[in-house]
Amino acid sequence: MNQSNEVLAFGEKAKVRLLEILKLMQFEAAVEVLEGSEDEVLLHIESPDAGRLIGRGATMLYALQYILNRIMSRQEDSSIHCVVDVERYRERRKEQLLQMAGEAADEVEKTGRSVSLPLMGAADRRIVHQALADRAGVVTDSGEATADGRKHVTVSSSELETPPSD
Repeated sequence: MNQSNEVLAFGEKAKVRLLEILKLMQFEAAVEVLEGSEDEVLLHIESPDAGRLIGRGATMLYALQYILNRIMSRQEDSSIHCVVDVERYRERRKEQLLQMAGEAADEVEKTGRSVSLPLMGAADRRIVHQALADRAGVVTDSGEATADGRKHVTVSSSELETPPSD
């Protein structure tokens, strides 16, 4: 079985498990399997209860993904990872983060002062860091973690960095 077929077969098994979980949680939903990268399968949920499935700060969405991946790793001998999305939330969130990062970088370039973004989880911080990694004139840094693991991303001018002393 080639890699693509293996990912899709794994995705179909994951879809069955995800639908079982959603049914136990009393959510009415449909799940579509989409091929991601070579070691990733995307499971897209359509539901009238999308807001509840996503949860505040996407906590429900991340928890659902975590539980599904734990179940699948115990039942299947595979390194394929499941990414769960509800009503294209992840796409919309990525667009918001890219816009927020761009606006923060513009502000830093305009004023020369650092901008601290709201608390974010690791996945969101990664998007911001990657978005600004190649942007000249700015650097990003994650601050100290809160009790729940979230951190602020600070966007600063690269000219503020002090060169290493000899």
